[in-house]
Amino acid sequence: MATTWPPIPPNTFSPNIYSLGFKAGQTLQTLYTLGTQISWKKVYDNITSFPAFYKHWWLDLFANDPIHVFVETTLLISIIVMLLANRINKKKYNKQIANKGQLTKLEEEELLYEWKMHTRAPLVPLQLHEEQYNTPNDIMIEKVQGKMMTIQLDGISDSIQAINFCNLDFLGMSSHSVVQAAAKQALDKYGCGSCGPRGFYGTIDVHLQLEEYFAKTIMKTEQAILYSDAASMCTSTVAAFAKRGDLLVVDAAVYEPLLTGVTLSRAHVRYFAHNDMQDLRRILMEVQANDRKIGRKPNAQRRFIVAEGLYKNTGSICKLDELVALKHEFAYRLILDESHSFGSLGPTGRGALELHGKQIMKDAEIVTVSLENAVGSIGGMTVGSDEVVDHQRLSGSGYCFSAAAPPFTATAALASLQFVQEHPDVHQRLQDNCAYMYEKLKTWCKLVDNVVVVHSDERSHLVMLRVADSEELEDLDSIVFCEEVVRECLLHKVAFCATNREAIDEASAPPPIIRITLSAAHSHADIDKALVVLAEAVHTVLDRFYEEGTN
Repeated sequence: MATTWPPIPPNTFSPNIYSLGFKAGQTLQTLYTLGTQISWKKVYDNITSFPAFYKHWWLDLFANDPIHVFVETTLLISIIVMLLANRINKKKYNKQIANKGQLTKLEEEELLYEWKMHTRAPLVPLQLHEEQYNTPNDIMIEKVQGKMMTIQLDGISDSIQAINFCNLDFLGMSSHSVVQAAAKQALDKYGCGSCGPRGFYGTIDVHLQLEEYFAKTIMKTEQAILYSDAASMCTSTVAAFAKRGDLLVVDAAVYEPLLTGVTLSRAHVRYFAHNDMQDLRRILMEVQANDRKIGRKPNAQRRFIVAEGLYKNTGSICKLDELVALKHEFAYRLILDESHSFGSLGPTGRGALELHGKQIMKDAEIVTVSLENAVGSIGGMTVGSDEVVDHQRLSGSGYCFSAAAPPFTATAALASLQFVQEHPDVHQRLQDNCAYMYEKLKTWCKLVDNVVVVHSDERSHLVMLRVADSEELEDLDSIVFCEEVVRECLLHKVAFCATNREAIDEASAPPPIIRITLSAAHSHADIDKALVVLAEAVHTVLDRFYEEGTN
């Protein structure tokens, strides 16, 4: 029989709401009617008949599906055993605590002292403790102009004018008149600071002009992104692409900014022996074998090889021919830092990729270049495809959260790049000085009885000299020797660099070396004088060492 709906009273809610209420009332009436029909006798009969009903159901189930009964019984017994075992273990634990009792005040203090002194990590790294910095820094640089530097040494009243073989400005552009004039004009026009990060209100027209010129004219890539600091450029670039769960295969000799980026990425890291392509192949094959073992597809994990075109810590040039071949064979991406090779290597000074005939975006997906070395300014650039650069504008921490480069440093970098582009003889002078230096070093090593040997590539403007491996020199402290030789050279108005003792305490520190940085501003006469002074300093320090040994 069809239900007849009562009329909707005036001044009520919508028909749907009224219908819902009427239906709810009908349901409540039905439940009430059923409740009045149920008697306590029926409830009692149902309860008493349940065991017989359950027994009949169980036997019928066992007859029709014994496997189901076995599994269900096993699970039920397991749950009961787990509950009983947990209860028993809790009682045993409470009993042990009660028997052991509370720690005494002395025991608590002993445990805390043991944890503080031997368990927890120090608040400050050991190499930064104040007592380890008892060696005074007795060298003060007053001025750097071109290839000359003015320094002040403790104990010497007069300043020393020394030939500068320390500065990484190896094209001599930081003190060039064209660059300085461009920086001054930018200061007059824009002021000093950029007033904010690039993504907010820190972008100025010279930033965009520099990125466009560097990408299209210099590196022949789709885009470039400008960072205000070279170190944060390397660090941010690595951390922007590699994340937790990714894989980085890193050369063991990469310098500190790249290592910091590797650490901040929190990716899985494998290190291969410095510039050893056989060791790199071994690691790549191990990863490949592990993929097969666990059934992981190669594209299930982002994977990068991290290297330098010219290694700052060793003066070695990356073996890009073999490395790129391995990269393509095992389907990895390459992050290549050209900070110390740009402006030095290759027919036009564009770096190690140009030297080996490789292409950016094809053979190296991500390339970083410092503007603080060959360009003579401040900051750094990462170049690559549109995808590589656009990703960093939102994920590069040094780009997003640091103030943009001051307009005058970007203008100085742009003027420097344009000048070098128009005057290729600057790059040629640097290569001529490299060839001249290494030719002279062949006879120079004999003059010092091969106590000091060349450790760098003959095409590198970073000339690395280290103490030879010899039985006669086993007792010689290489760090002290290099420091003393460099100081003797300073007294004779030639400035070199040496690895200091504090740096050796770092896990990633370079070996004890004397570094000679060649520049296009140096003349052959400067190189001749430097080698003469260096030879005399080596003999002086060795004589001092032997005299102390006999005493």
